[in-house]
Amino acid sequence: MTWAELRQKCKRESDYIITLLFTNEISLITTWLLLQTSVTPNQVTITSILCALLCGIYYAFGMFLWGSFFLFMSHMLDCADGNLARAKEVFSPFGRWIDFIGNRTGEVFIFLGVSLYFYRAEGQVLWIILTLMGSTFLLLYYYIVDIALSLKISKIKQTITSISFKGVHIKWGIMEPVLYGFIIFSSLGLIKVQILFILFLTIGGLIYQAYKNYFLFKSTS
Repeated sequence: MTWAELRQKCKRESDYIITLLFTNEISLITTWLLLQTSVTPNQVTITSILCALLCGIYYAFGMFLWGSFFLFMSHMLDCADGNLARAKEVFSPFGRWIDFIGNRTGEVFIFLGVSLYFYRAEGQVLWIILTLMGSTFLLLYYYIVDIALSLKISKIKQTITSISFKGVHIKWGIMEPVLYGFIIFSSLGLIKVQILFILFLTIGGLIYQAYKNYFLFKSTS
């Protein structure tokens, strides 16, 4: 398979801007290398989850630079498992399930690691509570979005902009600010700024999703 063929097979209809322009390019190189092996997409997914676990462990001990490195690796491999599945044309319900579960599990590891860091740092109870609130609000945000999709009162395409790059439409959402916020802010020692940023994003996101889906539901009922 040529590089052009690989890129075409792994092309998505939509993606987030930083992931599209940067992370996915690295994941394509990783996919190219993995194609020469017997590694499966599910094995890549499990490796991504393990990287998220390492991120949480390093965060817990205040080693934020290493933690952010493994967080980026987790995200890059999360892109690579889908690319590898498309390139090898290997799809399964279990693969989709473990990929979804892996994303949520990875987030739990990250927030748990940050909470343990604040606990170890002279038991900063307020920041432990704020971190757990941020993780809870983030999961609620995804939960509300998933329910709206399952009830067919919302559509994924509503989060896709009219802006496109190389034929891929740009998506918007809070996933990238949360993810790359951890990678950047924690590396700079600004973990508390990131926690406050997440609270702002998630509370705003919850209000927006509830408002949008309430009126969508009313208009379709």
